[in-house]
Amino acid sequence: MFKIGLDLGYGYVKGVNEVGKVAVFPSLVGNAYERPLKSLFDNNSEKVIDNMHLIIMNGEKLEYFIGELARRESRNISYAFDQNKINHPNTRALLAAASILLFPAEDLPVHLATGLPLEEYIHKKDEFKEMLEGYKVLACFKGDERVKVVKFDKITIFPQAAGAVFYAVWGDLQNYLVRGSYLGLIDIGFKTTDFIVFLVDNRLVLREDLSGTINIGISSLYNMADKLFTQKTGGKLDIPELMRLIYDSRIFFRGKQLDFSEELKSKKAEIAQVIKDRLKAVWGNKLDFFNTVFLAGGGAKDLQEFLMDIYENTVVVKDPQLANAKGFLKVAELEEKRVAK
Repeated sequence: MFKIGLDLGYGYVKGVNEVGKVAVFPSLVGNAYERPLKSLFDNNSEKVIDNMHLIIMNGEKLEYFIGELARRESRNISYAFDQNKINHPNTRALLAAASILLFPAEDLPVHLATGLPLEEYIHKKDEFKEMLEGYKVLACFKGDERVKVVKFDKITIFPQAAGAVFYAVWGDLQNYLVRGSYLGLIDIGFKTTDFIVFLVDNRLVLREDLSGTINIGISSLYNMADKLFTQKTGGKLDIPELMRLIYDSRIFFRGKQLDFSEELKSKKAEIAQVIKDRLKAVWGNKLDFFNTVFLAGGGAKDLQEFLMDIYENTVVVKDPQLANAKGFLKVAELEEKRVAK
């Protein structure tokens, strides 16, 4: 089977397939509309992933702007922040877009490995798997007549953070798999921060009592930045401008370049402190027996400088934003080897 690791995050969709193709785009979905002047300004070097006008044919024809195109040009865009994210129409649209980007060119059966935050994994794993097993649509990007049948022949659901641990340790098992030690990972996402701990024995043993979800993530920084901007200017930001402010720490407004670097740095430190306080309360003196604490997730780089002091051996994993997706792909590979025996 053709294997895909996919992380349908609240902030970004991250995916990688077995031949190494990577797809990362904002988890933004907007209303699509015709753009008759687009051809006047077409740039042949534009990437497909930055211009995803998605068409889904499933009884009725649905059209969406996805990711960067939604950020740039949709009049109404949103993140799928609902409690019932699994069955949210935006989740299904993001799933279709990611599949078009990552599916094989030829018609092969697909093994999708994906995950949920730890708390959601416990309560919603079966619901998520049922949705994915029943998912079947015809989809394409506008301007590309190659319609794909998007369906999955095998589904593996794995806890987020646990997927990132697999990816983090796999390249150096001898260094990390020290019997009697613990491995911890902090997965800083958009809406939540997961933390997970394994005891190294003859295998990796999950310590559920030392693992969990903190309801804070990089979206908290967005909320803080939005309030800062309003306090400073009296104005309001929509999602595209807010993303630009977070990314650059500066924004052009009413003829001036406004710099929020210091304020945002202070807010990042606040978020990191909440995470550290919670972790130290849960981990307690067990932290003394840790081999390594890994930082992963899209927020790892944003909060890195404020979290490195949580333990003397704290390491940011390579490609932290893709850590879960690459870990899920590894889980799919191991699952197929196990079944083949």
